[in-house]
Amino acid sequence: MSTNQARLELHIDVFEKKEQRALALPNLKPPELVEAILQEFRELEYLSSTPSDYLLLKAADKTPLNNEGDLQQQVGNAGRLILVENRPAPPKDTRRPAQEIYLREQASGKVYKLNWLPAIIGRPDKNQPYNDRLAVNLEPHPAGLRVSRRQALITEEGGQYFIESMSRNPTAIKTGEDKTIIVDSGKQPLKHGDIIFLERSNIALKFIVRSGSVAK
Repeated sequence: MSTNQARLELHIDVFEKKEQRALALPNLKPPELVEAILQEFRELEYLSSTPSDYLLLKAADKTPLNNEGDLQQQVGNAGRLILVENRPAPPKDTRRPAQEIYLREQASGKVYKLNWLPAIIGRPDKNQPYNDRLAVNLEPHPAGLRVSRRQALITEEGGQYFIESMSRNPTAIKTGEDKTIIVDSGKQPLKHGDIIFLERSNIALKFIVRSGSVAK
């Protein structure tokens, strides 16, 4: 981050990258610092580009910073912070995955956090069941209308993740071994690095398991 003078020296835990040194303007608001962090560490492929997906906590007592207050008032110099993800409450009859898992849209880099399982990939529709289980809403995507409202479902059993089709709209997996598996009937295993390919829309979603993570 910037090395200009007259700035606060902070140390920030950015997930597995601990105590990263940052020099921040004293009047900076927490969301602005989060935005800078996301830009600085964009090589972490599970990071979203949306600052509102994250909070900054004081390392000492784990209390969140007030987004409307500036850093000078809340942290001061030599402060230590922790970047954490916002966690929406899981829908009824779902649960947190055993690990932190994500889907990354390969063309745009947009990241979808899977905060609950079972998790639906598709588009919202209040007239269809389990609308609250939609975890990956592809309707805003330029090719989103080619995605079924209920395209595919991701589940977990015994620490193993699976995908199954919910539509006649073709879904495939491109594995790390460069194999293509059509997801038609039954569940197919998902591993870190596998690409979920939605054929009619040409949307490719990389399945990511954050190394060493345990979902809380």
